Amino acid sequence: MLKLVGALLLTAGASALGLCAAGQLRDRVKTLRSLVGGLEVLGRELSFRRTAMPELMERTARQAGAPARYLFARCRDHLEELGERTFGQIWTQAVEEEPELLLAEPERAILRELGQVLGRYDADDQLAALERAERELTACLARAEEDRRRLSRVYAALGVGSGAMLAILLL
Repeated sequence: MLKLVGALLLTAGASALGLCAAGQLRDRVKTLRSLVGGLEVLGRELSFRRTAMPELMERTARQAGAPARYLFARCRDHLEELGERTFGQIWTQAVEEEPELLLAEPERAILRELGQVLGRYDADDQLAALERAERELTACLARAEEDRRRLSRVYAALGVGSGAMLAILLL
C-alpha cells in the first residue's frame, strides 16, 4: 500500500513539474503581450499629448495589462530619485528587479536600451526608440507563442510520462 501511495505521489509530482513548465511558457507570452501593449500606450501618450515622464509612467501603469503595469508602476515610484540617478538607471533597475516579468536576456536588453532613450531625447527620437522596441518585442512574442504552441504539450506529456515510468519502476 505504501509503495502505491509513493508511486501516485511521484506521478503527481512529475506531472506538476511538466504542467508548471508549460504554465511558464504561457506566462511568458502573457508578459510579452502586456509589454507590447504598454509600449503602445507609451507611444500614444508621447505622440499625442507629449506627456511629462511622471504622468506618462502613471498613465501607462494604469492602462497597461499585468504584469507590464508593475514595471511602469515601479518606475513611477522611483521617479523622485531623478537628479540623483538618470531615468535610464531607474528604468533598468525596474526591468531587472520586477519579479513578475518572465523575460529572457534579449528581451531585457531591448527594454534596457529603450530606457536609455526615454526621457533623454526629444519626443521624435523617443517615439522612434519605442517603435523599434515594440517591433522587436513583437517578434519575441511571435517566437514565444510558437514555443508555447510547440512545447506546452511536450512538457505536460513528459511530466506525466516520466512520473508514470518512475512509478512503474518503483512497483
